[in-house]
Amino acid sequence: MKLKRRLWFVVGLIGILLIIQNVVMAHANLIKAEPAANSVLEEAPAEIRMWFTEPLESRFSKINLRNSEGNIVNTPPTQIDPNDPTQMSIIPGALPDGLYTVVWRALSSADGHPTIGSYAIVIGDATLLQSSAANTAEDPIRTDSTVIRWINLLSMALTVGGIAFFLFVWLPAAPETQPNKAIERPILLLTAAGWVLVGVTGFLLLALQYSLATGNPILTGIDGNSLNSIIADTRFGHLWLSRTALWAGLGGALWFARSDRFFYWVALVMGAVILAINSAFSHANAAYDLTVSVGADFLHLFATAVWVGGLVHFLNVIAPIRRTFPSSTLVLGRVVGRFSNFARVSVATLFITGFYSAWLQVGTVEGLLTTQYGIAMLIKLILFVPVLGLAVVNLIYTHRGLEAEQDIWATRLRGLVGAEIVLTVGILLAVGVMTSISPARTTMAYRAANPPPPEALPLKDVRTVNGLLVEFDATPGWLGENTFTIKVVDSNGAPINDITLIRMRFESQTQNLGESELRPERVAEGVYRISGANLSVPGPWRVRVTIQRPNQFDTLVDFTPDVPTAPPTTAPVPLPEPNTPLPNRVFILLVAGVMALGVGGFFLGENRAKLVQASSLLAVGLLIMGGAFLFSAIQGAPTLSSVENTGQLSEVDATNVMPGSP
Repeated sequence: MKLKRRLWFVVGLIGILLIIQNVVMAHANLIKAEPAANSVLEEAPAEIRMWFTEPLESRFSKINLRNSEGNIVNTPPTQIDPNDPTQMSIIPGALPDGLYTVVWRALSSADGHPTIGSYAIVIGDATLLQSSAANTAEDPIRTDSTVIRWINLLSMALTVGGIAFFLFVWLPAAPETQPNKAIERPILLLTAAGWVLVGVTGFLLLALQYSLATGNPILTGIDGNSLNSIIADTRFGHLWLSRTALWAGLGGALWFARSDRFFYWVALVMGAVILAINSAFSHANAAYDLTVSVGADFLHLFATAVWVGGLVHFLNVIAPIRRTFPSSTLVLGRVVGRFSNFARVSVATLFITGFYSAWLQVGTVEGLLTTQYGIAMLIKLILFVPVLGLAVVNLIYTHRGLEAEQDIWATRLRGLVGAEIVLTVGILLAVGVMTSISPARTTMAYRAANPPPPEALPLKDVRTVNGLLVEFDATPGWLGENTFTIKVVDSNGAPINDITLIRMRFESQTQNLGESELRPERVAEGVYRISGANLSVPGPWRVRVTIQRPNQFDTLVDFTPDVPTAPPTTAPVPLPEPNTPLPNRVFILLVAGVMALGVGGFFLGENRAKLVQASSLLAVGLLIMGGAFLFSAIQGAPTLSSVENTGQLSEVDATNVMPGSP
């Protein structure tokens, strides 16, 4: 029977390794397009082709072409290159001259995350591009995605954390001479509730992925064929099926564990594999050091689950322990000691893997402070500080007070643990936001590659005529549509409000276009405004303003703005090629590796290499990750300097891209 049990355990560990080994990179971001954005072509292109960082799901990736009226142009279906699934193309056919918008949607077959975007091309008249400027937008934070991912993390914490709490905290701390069913039952019931919630969340994740893949609102317009295609034909579907099977197996293990506690170990391994599947569909998949980044993400998730879930189960057993045992303070003291032992290792693990993740996904202070992902991470860090403080209080003061049989600390314990739970649930909510949107590095890269339109440089002038001060303003102040504002005050600065009519006549001083006219309306005290495209060619203009007031002669004022051809533009910064190492990569890997080896070795030595406790398992995980960090650093060190110095980046056209949520 022992051999059989060991075989089960080995099979579970192999399952984890296989899943991590089969993970591929993520996020199908656009690298290059032909024709490039804002291209001016003499005739219709033979094809429109795009290159992405990741292979695409053919069923849910497509290119649409829209004409200047916004209508979709009929074209043959989008094709994914059979020899290179990172390429997508359409054949537009014969097209009349005009402005066209290329709109694309790409679903990565690596992680199921969508990206969408658009850019303009022109056939014929280059001046049509003046109206094609577009802004780059950051991911919207989807409430449904955030909530589902948050519940998923919470349910996994309740399940995996409950099993870990039972095996590593309660069983070693429980008095052997007294019945424990009154304590074990709440632990097992809450763990079972977490398992049910994991199953429900699995189906919600499928509904969310359907929404992301098709663009439909969640749980709306579900088509059976498309849903079947997501499950059967996409990488997400294959991993989802594996997760569902593991979830069912986890339920079976929990059922058999009622009579044979070894199956709690089987359940723990299955829960760990489900967490590994989570990491297989995370931001870590887009990293250069794939195995290291996914491994660090998995270890971060596992440490979070056993700590956060353990806190909830700890709070759940405080009252039963106080009712069941006469010397409840001593029992609670042992529980606090056991829990604090692996909580220390959990915190150290979270710090080291979080340090690496922060560099990997954020990288700069600007990214931390100016992106949605960075702000969510900042909130997570802020919430973590008081959690750490409460943990220190429990480790030092509560533990000592309970061992000294001071009953007041048993009362305080409930409040302290409850406060920790509230804060950690908030941390998981921040993580739910982070996993629903693009990392800060991605956002910053797309901001650089797709600079927003420049700030408005209004055409301004002020003239004094007949005792009136007349101010002219044309915003944004370049060729085409502008908002014209006329402000009129007297010599004392008092607004003139009795104007019955303001007439603006526009006349180019270089081309014989005739006159055009606008009549602004009053919008505030002494302020009159109207919009129009009257500045239709570049160069000097005369704008004659006629002001009519009751019982007074008309006031004529001439303004002579010089209209620029187009707004000044900022050159886009090319996106890096796929598989390009990030700056300071070797240094960060070395620092993370040394920290992981040092901390892991310390805790494993402190526990005298006893592997049947959570702190030892996490310590072994840190040792493995430390070795992986150092190996990756050494492996990549010879080529890193040349990549950083030459700055070999791909040529990327300025496009309007919205990276999809992760």
